[in-house]
Amino acid sequence: MRLMVLGVNHVRAGVGLRGELSLDHPPLLAEMYRRLHGEPGFSGAVVLSTCNRTEIYTAEGLPHERVARLWGEIVGVDPERIQDAAYLYAGEAAVAHLFQVAAGLDAMVLGETEILGQIKDAYAAAQHFQAVGSLHRPFQAAFKAAKRAHRETAISERALTLGYAVRELAQKVFGGELPRRRVLVVGAGAMAANAARHLLDGGADVTVVNRTAARADALVAEWGGRSAPWSQLSELVEASDVVVAATRSPVPLIPTKWVRAAAGARRGVPWLFLDLSVPRSVAPGVGRVAGVLRYDLDDLEAVVQKNRARRAGEVEAVQHILQEEAARLAQDWEMAAVGPVIRSLRDKAEHIRADELEALWRRLPDLTAEERAAVEQATHLILAKLLNDPMISIRRWATVPDGPRHLETLAELFRLDSPPEPD
Repeated sequence: MRLMVLGVNHVRAGVGLRGELSLDHPPLLAEMYRRLHGEPGFSGAVVLSTCNRTEIYTAEGLPHERVARLWGEIVGVDPERIQDAAYLYAGEAAVAHLFQVAAGLDAMVLGETEILGQIKDAYAAAQHFQAVGSLHRPFQAAFKAAKRAHRETAISERALTLGYAVRELAQKVFGGELPRRRVLVVGAGAMAANAARHLLDGGADVTVVNRTAARADALVAEWGGRSAPWSQLSELVEASDVVVAATRSPVPLIPTKWVRAAAGARRGVPWLFLDLSVPRSVAPGVGRVAGVLRYDLDDLEAVVQKNRARRAGEVEAVQHILQEEAARLAQDWEMAAVGPVIRSLRDKAEHIRADELEALWRRLPDLTAEERAAVEQATHLILAKLLNDPMISIRRWATVPDGPRHLETLAELFRLDSPPEPD
């Protein structure tokens, strides 16, 4: 079985086209699997659809033109538009692509681990629709390869987004004890929301305050935490362990005097200010108050860029792991191809031996049990020795380019039943 993938991602298609082609909607996904099941040559499929990509993995027995046509009919897009925007990989290239996606090398954020979970969800959905079929082996191999990559390299370590950098820095300052820390997020725009989401994921107690209360309410309704009135800003700052400011205010909203007046009461507990605003929302003098740490957007961007470079340095090591696992998958596939032939040859030989022994027992009914056992053992050894060299050759054929032709010749010579297609 050779793998094939037809897909679009954030590199090949804009957000508009990706939205049109998305199958991340239960009725569309169910219809896609239903239609695929009815296609001649279908032996398995997994549909992966996220905000950044939609990919349809199938076995090569199903032509990609037919996959594109089904896809287009289901989402209402001309199949030619799909083929113009899509990439197509087959065989080893398709396996390499699947492995790279699973390991986060083909992601918008290098090394992200979220995509692996999304692939596992897609695989589980395919199982639900009884569609995995012959794709079981490559997907299990992809899961194993991705886990190795994340475990044995630093490809997924360190923050690559500002929101995650905020959380990572807060965890370092407080020794990983975010669940015990009070966080104030000042602002309710995209950057504030991203920071709030990551801090909430870390277990922090997050309060959001914004001049327009409705926007703060909307942010916490989506991500969690609580909102508070803008009029309480100074009190909220004083009561917080971490203050994240992401506003568009033309002047600083958090003056040095607020912080200096309250810093002494913290009794040595760190006070962290993260200013993601341009211009600054936290007065520069805040960072000069004893016991207070202040980082601005440039500081966090520098952290992200440094981490990005570190991750990029891990790509070669990840590729080596993926190549090892791809080679192991290829070997498994090759051995799976010869396994049915070996079983068929052995079964036929054993069937002939059993039939001849049964005929012998009828001709020689006076043989003792010991004599019968001796004949049984002798014929078994003869068969084993006779088949030993052919079995060695058959296993070697699994690793050579013309192996399939040799297997066909062997099957014809011995009139073997056609073996089932391996997974």
